[in-house]
Amino acid sequence: MSITLVAAVARNGVIGADGGLPWRLPDDLRRFKALTMGHTMIMGRRTFESIGRALPGRESIVVTRDAGWTAPGVTVAHSVDEALALAGPDTEVMVVGGGDVYRQTMDLADRLEITHVDADVVGDTRFPEIDPAVWHLAARQDSSGCWFASYTRPPVSDLAELLAGLDPELHEGEYVFCTVPPDMDLPAGLDPVVTVREAAGRTLVLTRDAAENAGLAGTFRSAWITLRVRSALTAVGLTAAVATALTRDGIACNVSAGFHHDHLFVPVDQADRALAALAALAHVRRRKHPEQSGLSSQV
Repeated sequence: MSITLVAAVARNGVIGADGGLPWRLPDDLRRFKALTMGHTMIMGRRTFESIGRALPGRESIVVTRDAGWTAPGVTVAHSVDEALALAGPDTEVMVVGGGDVYRQTMDLADRLEITHVDADVVGDTRFPEIDPAVWHLAARQDSSGCWFASYTRPPVSDLAELLAGLDPELHEGEYVFCTVPPDMDLPAGLDPVVTVREAAGRTLVLTRDAAENAGLAGTFRSAWITLRVRSALTAVGLTAAVATALTRDGIACNVSAGFHHDHLFVPVDQADRALAALAALAHVRRRKHPEQSGLSSQV
C-alpha cells in the first residue's frame, strides 16, 4: 500500500472552517481530481459531507464513530486502521481530510501533495506540521493564488536508523523458490512475490499452491516476512545484519532487498523465532539510538 495525503493548506496551517473550505481555487480542484481519480480516498465524515456525495471514478471510504451512519456509494469504517484494512494491501490510498484523519495518517504517509494557499485565513481545522527533517520538497509548481508541492520522505542509508525502524510483517501461507529456464513461458496470471533474472534462468518465489498448480518444482518451503524500511539504494549492511542475527539463532534465511521493503524468507517452522530475533535486533538499536526510532518504518 502507498499512502498520499492530499490537502490545501493556508500559510497559517488552516485547511477548513465550519466544515468547508475557506477558499475556492479552480486550479486546486482540478489538481485534486487528477491526483485522486482512479484511486481509493479515505476521509472523515465531515469532509465527506462538505463534498456532498461520492465522487465518480474513485472509491470513497468514510471514517466515522457513528455506528449507524451510512451514505450512498461509500464504504464506512469506524477507525483509520479499519479504513486502511478495507482499502487493501496493494492500493494507492489518497487521504483527503479532515484534520484528525490527517494527523492519524501523517506518520504512515509515503507522499504529501499539498496546495499551499498564499493567504492567512481564519478556520477551525489545521494540517499537521510538515517537518523539513522528515519531508523533502520533490516538486513545485506555481499557480494563481497558490503553489503546488509534492513532498517525499528521503530514503535512509544509515544502518543504525534502518535497524531501529524494522517493522516486520508475516504473510499468510507457504512460499517456495522455483527455478525456470530463461525462455520458458510462464502460465498466465502467475504472480511471483520475487523474481530474480540471471543468464542461466529465473528464480521465482511463489505460493506453494501456485507453484503446484503451475507444475513447477519448488524448494525451500518458507514463510514470507516483509521488512518495511525506507532504504536508500546506497544503504550498506541491512540485509547482512538481519541475516547475521538470524544465523546467530540458527535460522536459515534468504533476503531480497527492495526500495520500500526488504523481503525475508525463512523456514515455515521458524517464522515465530525469526520475528522474535528481528524484534530483539530492532529493540537494541532503538535503545542505542532513541532519537532515530520510527523514522524509517512507515508504510
